[in-house]
Amino acid sequence: MAELRGCPFPDDLLYHPDTHLWFAAEGEGVYRVGVTPFGVAIAGEILLFTPKRTGLKLEPGRAFGLLEAGKTVFPVKSPVAAEIVDANPALAVSARAMNADAYAAWLVKLQLDPAAAAALLPWADARAGIEAQMDLWRFDDLAAFQAPLVGEGAKGL
Repeated sequence: MAELRGCPFPDDLLYHPDTHLWFAAEGEGVYRVGVTPFGVAIAGEILLFTPKRTGLKLEPGRAFGLLEAGKTVFPVKSPVAAEIVDANPALAVSARAMNADAYAAWLVKLQLDPAAAAALLPWADARAGIEAQMDLWRFDDLAAFQAPLVGEGAKGL
């Protein structure tokens, strides 16, 4: 498993650096999708996740759900065209599990066509983009990072 500035990045996942999302292939074009530990850190303490309805077709940039962190709500946007095929029932009451283990607490499962999946990157290719995002956020280390307040540079997910 790779690590960057205190954040683990499993080698068997795919990433989209700009959205702070990870993707785990489940077969037949279906991917479990979650937020990286870096994404959780910049959002602040995650409290709730409210997914959009199953069956919803998404264009790139359209939200598949909302994350609530403190008094802020972030739309979580798909970086590619997809269809929501499932939402994590364990997050229906509370999404706080994401704060402890971002990789165990997936948000939704998305059906992607092969062309869309090509936009997702393996760790080796995603590293530079993730590191650039960390630089933008002045993120030096997971243990020492303090999420900015909204209005002080918070960009959302």
